[in-house]
Amino acid sequence: MNKIVRWYNQNKRIIIFAILIIIAVISLIQILDKYYKNKAKDESSSANSSTTTYNTNKYSIITKEDINETTSEKSVNLIKNFFDYCNNGNIEEAYNMLSEECKNELYTTVNVFKEKYYNLIFTEKRSYDSMLWINTNTRNTYRVEIMPDLLATGKKDIMPIEEYYTIIKEDGKYKLNINRFIGKEEINVTKNELGINVSIVSKKMYIDYEIYEVRVENKSGSKLIFNTKEDAKSIYLQDENELKSIAFLNEIANNELEIPVGSSRTLKIKFNRGYKPKIDILKIVFQDININGQKETLEVEI
Repeated sequence: MNKIVRWYNQNKRIIIFAILIIIAVISLIQILDKYYKNKAKDESSSANSSTTTYNTNKYSIITKEDINETTSEKSVNLIKNFFDYCNNGNIEEAYNMLSEECKNELYTTVNVFKEKYYNLIFTEKRSYDSMLWINTNTRNTYRVEIMPDLLATGKKDIMPIEEYYTIIKEDGKYKLNINRFIGKEEINVTKNELGINVSIVSKKMYIDYEIYEVRVENKSGSKLIFNTKEDAKSIYLQDENELKSIAFLNEIANNELEIPVGSSRTLKIKFNRGYKPKIDILKIVFQDININGQKETLEVEI
């Protein structure tokens, strides 16, 4: 016993030092073990959230308004079901979720939808994040970021595809407008002036622009060029804040703007106006109208 005590006293510092090292090593192992377990848990949670958790809320980012719980739930489920159908290759079921106005505007058949949307977006399993972007009394638009499904592909840090889906009610059922298409509104306003009948039939709204259907009838008895294209800003929308949105005249063929005597033509005029449902358009202004060599201007109030 005395030998043990004597040995301990002689080696006390070394023994204490060795014990401290052992404690430190054990503590480090425990800390690292906890760290990697938490990291694995976080990665698993992150991967799962990409496919099963959808960050859609009831509060509009742009219009700063809430929608009710029922509408929010049905909208979220509609988007989720659309992705489920597409990810599982149920193309016809996904197509049937589109509104009639979306089908008429973009995808007249299932095959057109498959070729021009499904085959471009769903090249692989997809996940998404969505949030309420703009809401009105008749439609709710969601910003949707489309990404590879991490669980299915293992891909990370891929730039998401930015999409906008709009939920509308059609025949009492919730339906989807996709590919940044917001919807269509009938206008049916006509003005007769300068021997010209100009009818603003309707407008189609996208998140980035609007397309107006304009019917022009030449009753002037003279040669009519509805726009000379000499001024790129000569056709524009003007809103209640007096802000002007210019038409993309370069997208209209010159021969479409030449309207013979007694004839009519329907023009589709695209304007650089993003979707702003809370700001009203007051009028459309048509400048540089050429009637038998004379330049005229015509305004149509909406």
